[in-house]
Amino acid sequence: MLMSYLLRHNLTGKALTHLLEMFNTMFPGLIPSSHYLFHKDFGSSSKFEVHFYCESCLKYLGVRGDCPSQCDTCNTEFDANANLKNGFYFLVLPLHAQIQQLLQEYGVNLNEKTRTCGVLSDIQSGEEYQMLCDSGVLGKDDLTLIWNCDGAPVFKSSKCSIWPIQCQVIELEPELRKSQILMSALWFGPSKPSMLTLLKPFVKEALSLETEGIDWQDTQGNRHVSKVFVVVCSSDSMARPMLRNTKQFNGFYGCDFCYHKGGKSYPYDQPEPALRNERDHFSHAMSASDNEPVFGVKGPSPLMKLSHFQMINGFIPEYQHNVCLGVTRQLSTLWFDTANSEAPWYIGKQTEEVDMRLLKIKPPVEITRTPRSVNERKFWKASEWRAFLLFYALPVLKGILPARFWNHLFLLVFGIYTLLQDKIKTRSVLLSELALKKFVIEFQRIYGKDHMTFNIHLLTHIAQSVKQWGPLWATSAFPFESNMGTLLKYFNGTQNVPSQIVRKFMLWKELPEKAKHMSAKVQSFVKELYFNKRRTDKCETLNDSVQVFGHPPFQENITTSSRLAISKLCGNLSNCFWSYSRFLVNGVLYHTQKYDRLNKRYNSAAYLKDSTFCLINDLVIFKQMCAHQSPAYCACTKHCCALVEVLVKSSRPLCKDSQINVESTFVHEVRKNGKISAIWPDMIKMKCVVVETVDNLYIAPLPNPFERD
Repeated sequence: MLMSYLLRHNLTGKALTHLLEMFNTMFPGLIPSSHYLFHKDFGSSSKFEVHFYCESCLKYLGVRGDCPSQCDTCNTEFDANANLKNGFYFLVLPLHAQIQQLLQEYGVNLNEKTRTCGVLSDIQSGEEYQMLCDSGVLGKDDLTLIWNCDGAPVFKSSKCSIWPIQCQVIELEPELRKSQILMSALWFGPSKPSMLTLLKPFVKEALSLETEGIDWQDTQGNRHVSKVFVVVCSSDSMARPMLRNTKQFNGFYGCDFCYHKGGKSYPYDQPEPALRNERDHFSHAMSASDNEPVFGVKGPSPLMKLSHFQMINGFIPEYQHNVCLGVTRQLSTLWFDTANSEAPWYIGKQTEEVDMRLLKIKPPVEITRTPRSVNERKFWKASEWRAFLLFYALPVLKGILPARFWNHLFLLVFGIYTLLQDKIKTRSVLLSELALKKFVIEFQRIYGKDHMTFNIHLLTHIAQSVKQWGPLWATSAFPFESNMGTLLKYFNGTQNVPSQIVRKFMLWKELPEKAKHMSAKVQSFVKELYFNKRRTDKCETLNDSVQVFGHPPFQENITTSSRLAISKLCGNLSNCFWSYSRFLVNGVLYHTQKYDRLNKRYNSAAYLKDSTFCLINDLVIFKQMCAHQSPAYCACTKHCCALVEVLVKSSRPLCKDSQINVESTFVHEVRKNGKISAIWPDMIKMKCVVVETVDNLYIAPLPNPFERD
């Protein structure tokens, strides 16, 4: 319990010493008395290796004992102690042990891998994954990894940054997958890593996992041997060329997916440039060098040694950086930056009106950051740009952004929203591809060639990556970026930063296993801190899908209209009614409209399975008519239903493009009609975002239940 408290709140060594001293003063001998003894008694089975590189040319030298006396490339003398002191090393954590621990702790649904029918619902439903199954590469028990490598600054006053290699097991359920991220290596230093160096141990272990696999036992005691394949990489456009050993996007032939000449800008040309392929990439890599690249390829990458990782299709145009931090932010700069004050798309003079509409929005809790002024947009995070694009931009900018630019924006929103849904039909992917391609073509026409950036060009490749690897949320870098923020909290001071991060990371991974053998109260405490979730002591389970919060309310009377609505839903009723203002449906939190404790949140809007939008007024617990004299205290079954106000959709779509025949099915203009209906909670499909302007009310369902800021 103390270790979970220490890690969750990132206590310094001094703070831990004082905490131990306090406990031992009140309860002598209960726990170890010193920082050293505490860690010794807790124990740690995990180990990591120190790998060295040359301080001059960054060439990989090996582990202590295997390193040469000098670098054979630049003849720099090597001294292990000096390199440790000066930080010319990186740390490697064995993936084998992490995956084995993860599988034995949580288990994996190792059902037979089957082909999906025209619907993309996760990475496993993508063409590339299905090909691995069909070809016999992936067996019943085999696993695959999606991985990421990116950098993040550590201190504001220096250039030092960390570059971890992070992985997720694709076969885990999405929620568990993003919470159980593995780390293979950690680079720390004032310069970007040499990927030829950093990737060497990662590739070596990946090759071993492909051939030897992992021997593990599931929670039922069954033994499995699972081979593990690295199949897809989700990294941004700065890290991707480093991993592939190619030119950056601002160099000639800098696109990772096609032969666009590129350079400073990426105008849309016809015929469209040919797509890259694995065979030609191998040929280019073998004949290229740093000084003489071939079609942007500077030479071979260590990743080419992996049998089933593709150097073209194994990478994706990751949407967090490409769309949220790229295209969406670029559009806002065009609209609001005074440098464009003479342009026909400039709306900087109407910033106050935009802010008035934007700041009025109360998003649901799934969007953790509430809207901020567009004047603060340089501070917006990727999740804020995502929410702005998907939910706010069209309603907020309607009537402010000139019509042709607003209609053009619709194409981008339609394309990205569709590709973010939890289940995407093949036809929807094709429509999204058309919408995004038209957005790129029109962008060049209405904004000019000078603004045709690499991020705009990447939109032409994004639908293809969805066909190959499933919806955008499944391959997003958002979970990796979130975990990067967590890693940056795992150190105190400026000494031995990488070692501190790795040790705390491994201690976190070991906590559930150690808590498993403790009492239920200890497990509950550790679980709360481990997953950073509130305990729900006052939560009452009504049925398999509904849980309610708060003290059991007093029996209350309900209005005649509400009683009639409930009676219409299920027939005769007793006179016993209770209501709750907070409840979960299939793990999703909803509030009724009378709940007023969250002033900046609105969790009452829902999208039903029959395509109806509504606002939740109440969750009512009731009993059907029984023969008991005191129905409030009888043992008859309790039922629950939600009282909702149905919203009437406008007969005309908010946006429409007749040329490609798509319309705004993801956002609707609605109005209230005051009609109260009763529904079973299981009829609720998705929570919605509501945007209210002076004259209109708009509503949009969340595209999927997995992404949370």
